[in-house]
Amino acid sequence: MANDSSPSTQTTPSGDYTSHLQAGNALVAQAQTVAVSDFAKARSLWQDAGKQFYLAHKADRDEPDAAFKLAQAWMAEAHALQKEGSPNAAIMWGNAAAQAELAFDLTPENARIAMAIASCHHWAGDEESAQAWAQIAQHLKAPHQGDPGGGHSDADGDSDGGDGAGD
Repeated sequence: MANDSSPSTQTTPSGDYTSHLQAGNALVAQAQTVAVSDFAKARSLWQDAGKQFYLAHKADRDEPDAAFKLAQAWMAEAHALQKEGSPNAAIMWGNAAAQAELAFDLTPENARIAMAIASCHHWAGDEESAQAWAQIAQHLKAPHQGDPGGGHSDADGDSDGGDGAGD
């Protein structure tokens, strides 16, 4: 590998990951502030946030937070398309479901992500997948009624209280 002079992304993703994640979070906060008065501006901010979450996810593919926040950005875009009556809304809901499934792969104990996936499939028009994911979410949540993220039990049966991707 004599020609490979680029630094390994495995050794330095945290700075890029963190800066892109923070930038995305800031854009989401701005979008939420203006959404009531200027939906077009909010939509643009959500799209920009999605780009930042994509870059954060690209910087560290093992980090579920950016993976799920990217899915959430796509959910916001799908909702905006749906609100406009666009026929592309169902496609975007499907894309959001696929991205959320990637986040779930990183935190397979997270009932909240499973339920988000169910919702995306529902809005995409795939009721069979929506029902399957809702069942997964219920299964994960059942033993942990007080834990909205699902969590999982450790060896002595106590819930770890983890919510995986978080908000």
